[in-house]
Amino acid sequence: MRVVPKLMALRSAFILYESLSGNTAQLSMFIHQLLEYDDTNVKRMPLRSFLDLSIADADEVIQQYETIFIGTYTDDAHLPPEPIEELMETYAFPGQQIIAFGTGDTQWGDTYCLAAHTIAKHYQSPYPVLEIEQMPARSDEEKIYNWLEAIDNEQTHGKSSDYGAGKSGAIHRHY
Repeated sequence: MRVVPKLMALRSAFILYESLSGNTAQLSMFIHQLLEYDDTNVKRMPLRSFLDLSIADADEVIQQYETIFIGTYTDDAHLPPEPIEELMETYAFPGQQIIAFGTGDTQWGDTYCLAAHTIAKHYQSPYPVLEIEQMPARSDEEKIYNWLEAIDNEQTHGKSSDYGAGKSGAIHRHY
């Protein structure tokens, strides 16, 4: 049994992700499950599928959500993948909160998860960027919980968290 924070501020979220090897797709699935468990109205979609929508259809989809999570990988080129660049050139997401997450390889030093940080900077996101080394694993769950709690704290109380393990409003979950 594990104690995890109950999130209060996230009511609706749309998760877009770009994945090359499946790492970011897996991470987006973890995030989706946690948000859904906390009764957030959440939808998850591969970025390429979103970009295939007409602008009108895409706008209709995004208007349903107050928060948009955007996830990407960072490879050895250290630049955002082309679909992420297209997203940033095409969509401003006025009225939505943008939150970035990413996967990468720490061997690249200062450019580790750089593409996710590029998204956060582009959309002027005040929220922490989640960085996960390659394929997310069960051992990363606490980091993901703490990241979501930091976002919740920022939205609810206007203050950032250092990913500390807060216990207020805690719930129990079995694994």
